[in-house]
Amino acid sequence: YAVSETGDNSDPQDSVAKPLAGLRILHVTLDGPAHNPRMLKENRTYLDAGARVAALIVGQRRDDDLHDDIDGAALIAYRLPRWRSLRAKIASQALFRSRDFRGHIERAIREWSPDVIQAHDMFVAGSALAARPATPVILDLHEHYPAATEVYRTAYPKAKRALFGTFQHRRRMERIETRYVGRSDLTITVTEEATERIIVKCPSANTATVPNVERRDFGAGITASSPSQEVGVFRLTYVGSFENHRGLDTIVRAIARLDNPSLHVELIGARDSDYVRWLRREIDRLEVGDSVVMHEWIPSDAVSRAIDASDLALVPHAPNDQTNATLPHKLFQYMARGKPVLVSSCPPIAKHIRAADAGFVFAAGDEHDWARAITEAFDHRADLQRLGENGRRYVTEKMNWELVSQPSLIAAVAGLTGH
Repeated sequence: YAVSETGDNSDPQDSVAKPLAGLRILHVTLDGPAHNPRMLKENRTYLDAGARVAALIVGQRRDDDLHDDIDGAALIAYRLPRWRSLRAKIASQALFRSRDFRGHIERAIREWSPDVIQAHDMFVAGSALAARPATPVILDLHEHYPAATEVYRTAYPKAKRALFGTFQHRRRMERIETRYVGRSDLTITVTEEATERIIVKCPSANTATVPNVERRDFGAGITASSPSQEVGVFRLTYVGSFENHRGLDTIVRAIARLDNPSLHVELIGARDSDYVRWLRREIDRLEVGDSVVMHEWIPSDAVSRAIDASDLALVPHAPNDQTNATLPHKLFQYMARGKPVLVSSCPPIAKHIRAADAGFVFAAGDEHDWARAITEAFDHRADLQRLGENGRRYVTEKMNWELVSQPSLIAAVAGLTGH
């Protein structure tokens, strides 16, 4: 089921009040809905369409998952002894399937009797398919994993990089992905580029594009605040995951090159990892600690306030096969808050900023061009409010979950299940 990612869509008519009425959908996921904004939006769509939803968390449970449900979706998490949990983690990384995970999936199928199983990414898809369910399996590909694992490894220490390279090398990952797509009844991707890649790889695959756009009501309960009025400060904000394909090192090097004391960069979301530790050392080495500040993850309302306090939001993804086929939630979160955005030239990201006239684009991975774009934004500060409002209108009127992703998701699942 194809959708337009440039906003040429009209509001769906509610001709069928509950198109998925009575359908039972079981997510299989390493991280529960509380940590997966895409799953939260999918669940809300399913529930509004009349379906019942449960999420089986086969990875390590977090405190946020110790609830009976999240926003109406039931949570299922069977505990594993410590040694079996470690065994399952190793198996899912090395083999992309785990007999412990498969056993939990089979148990959930017996106890919950789903009509469809939705496996979130390749690390659980193998276990879901190995359970040989009689019900259809949806492969929800959040990432281009053959490329993503290749990129992630470059940030690992030498020994870890070599170890992971033995079982997550590109050719093997491509073969596994092809097999899983071929065995799944439906493959969901997040961009048109990703869907095209899957179709070239598996021409017979049943696919649907469900972009990571935001709902119209994103941040509606949080009062918008004005940008920081700190005199002489131009505040740049990045919110999201910290991995080496995110291009954060490009920011750090460009700030060191510019040597502009007015620039202040807030990098939010730094959970401990090999890459985060390396980035901290890089900030120290380049002596830009006064201009670039890293923060750990903060609550969603605090994230919105941090975005509001900025003059310019950042999506600086480095160029590779992963970033050329994925679309981050934060792009549309920034735009929903009325913020102009500086993005790299990775096609799935840049095309939206250009279509909306909502910011600036720099050559991905090029610190010199990033510095050029920041200088342009700094010199045109009077124009930033107009660009931010353009972005807000774009996500309100053209590119939002209700207009683009929800119709595609419902049509694909309804077609698969006969609803």
